[in-house]
Order: sequence, then C-alpha cells, then structure tokens
Amino acid sequence: MFIFKHKSRVSGAIKDISDYVSTCNWSGDTDQAARKIDFAIAYNMQDKGFLNLSIIVGDTFYLYWTDDDALGAQPLEIFSGIIFARNRNTANFTFEFTAYDRLIYLAKSKTTRKFSNITVESVIEQVANDNGLAVGSICSIGVYVDFIADKQSYTEILKKAFALAYAKTGKQYHFYLNQDKLCVVDHTETIENYTASDSANVQNSQHGESIEDMINTIMIVDANGAEIGRVSNDGDLSAYGLLQEVYKVDAKQDTQSAAKALLKSVAFKSSLSAVGNVQCISGYAVTVQEEQLKGLFTIKSDRHTIANGVHTMELDLVFLKAVDSNEE
Repeated sequence: MFIFKHKSRVSGAIKDISDYVSTCNWSGDTDQAARKIDFAIAYNMQDKGFLNLSIIVGDTFYLYWTDDDALGAQPLEIFSGIIFARNRNTANFTFEFTAYDRLIYLAKSKTTRKFSNITVESVIEQVANDNGLAVGSICSIGVYVDFIADKQSYTEILKKAFALAYAKTGKQYHFYLNQDKLCVVDHTETIENYTASDSANVQNSQHGESIEDMINTIMIVDANGAEIGRVSNDGDLSAYGLLQEVYKVDAKQDTQSAAKALLKSVAFKSSLSAVGNVQCISGYAVTVQEEQLKGLFTIKSDRHTIANGVHTMELDLVFLKAVDSNEE
C-alpha cells in the first residue's frame, strides 16, 4: 500500500493526500542526480462542493510504502522531494506536479575544489557536508584520487571520482538519497530475495547488444598533440577493430586512470515490464530468470507507476553476468 503526503512550505503542516492522488510515476536513472516523481491530483473548480488542495512550488511531497503482507508493518518513506513544477489540466480535472529529491541541488550547485590524494569515500563526505546531507550507507571503494573540480557541479564531482575509481576497480558506482542520507552502491550490489521471472512477475522483456558506443583504444597525447602512449582493451580491439578516442594529458588528473576510464566495451542492454517492487531502483543489480537465461543485471533506469491501486515498473537493464542455478 502507498501513502502520499504533502508538506506546505508556508505553514509547515503535513497532510495525507492519498485520496486525491490519481497517478504517480516514481523514477530514477544512473545518468541523473536526483530521483523524480510526477504525480496528479484531482482538482475541480466547477464543483463548489469539492475541497481542492493548495499545493505550490517549493512544497514537499512524500511517498510511503507499507508491506501489506507483513503483520504490523510501519510505513516506510521511499521518497521525499521538493515540488519544482506544476501544471493545471482543466480537461482532465487534474493538477499535475513534478518533484525531485534533494540531490537535485547537487546538480544545480557548482564549486571549485582541489582533491589531493584522498579516498573516494572522503570526496563523498565532503560533497555531503557542503550540501548539509548526512552520509548513509556507502559501499567500500578504497581508491585514492587526485583531481581539480573547476566550476563543476557536485554531481560532476562525484561522477568524476567514480570514473577514476572505475578505472582501478572495474566497478561502476551510483549515488542516491535514502531518507535524506547520501548513499553509494556499486553496480553489482544485488537486491536480496527477489528474482524477476517470466513465469511469475515479468510481463514482457527485450534483450540486445551493441558496439555502437565502443571505445577500445585510447591514444594519449601531450599538450602539443604528440602521442606519448596508449591504453587498449586488446580483446575488443582484436574482435571488432580499432575504435579510438584521444586523451590529452591534464595535469589535474592521473593520466593512466583517466585514459582507462574512457574505454567502453560491448553494451548489453535489456528492458522489462513487471509487477512493481519498491526495492528495484537504479544502481542496484537484479536477478532475471527467463527460459534460456538466468543472469545478473544492473538497473540503469527505473520507472514505477502507481495508479488505481496497481503498482507496475519498467526497468532498463545492463547485463553483468550469467548466473549458474546450481552455483546459487
């Protein structure tokens, strides 16, 4: 069961508005900073007996979820965000709103900062402190980085630190907000006790692969454009031919790490539509069971739709590896 609440920025009053909400789309993407909610409420100025809600830009919107199958379960806050836009639709007797969680401020605020031989975890803590956020669960990264952020957003700073870490660990990282705490997860962190199965909860799915964005060789050049080195993914280079990018040495960055971070291999992409599960959010991995394959996939983007008491979701996935049922 879902519960929707609204907090006025003027009075500070919090009100349950579940009876007014007709549709709600809750979504996230590893390429974006904040999670987002688009929702619509009933609104009717023609019916004088209808009590309309007053919701304005800058107010706060909350989404709670309760596990109906768990005895005595308490509502769990899964989203709180600031309303950034609203739109009145007279044809449908609705008022439509868009809210973002507080990570939107990391994307819209810039700074200049030098990070010298510190761990990625320390970068995360500094970003959180600058933005008045508490630090929540952070996966172990343990990579030291050196770079200068020159008029960059806090989102760009985190992504830069993660890209440098990826060059050393081979793992991708995603940050998200959980009850106003900044959390970081690596792309192999699997949602426990859940399998997306075509025999149980998946309605349809698609799978594909592409080398359109592949970069298998990085030419490293100095300030004058002269080649001073290169890094390659030899397996991809041999199989698919030369697909090259140029990296110009930057004194602000570690050359080898920055060059390796530009390599891109075969992109395995999948998508599915399924019965909704609130744990399935971008950045986490999920097990998918189909007729010919049981595999582990990272959720690149998610879109949850809540309407008429029904919760469904659409997930864009990136293949990680096949899973051996016997091994599990």
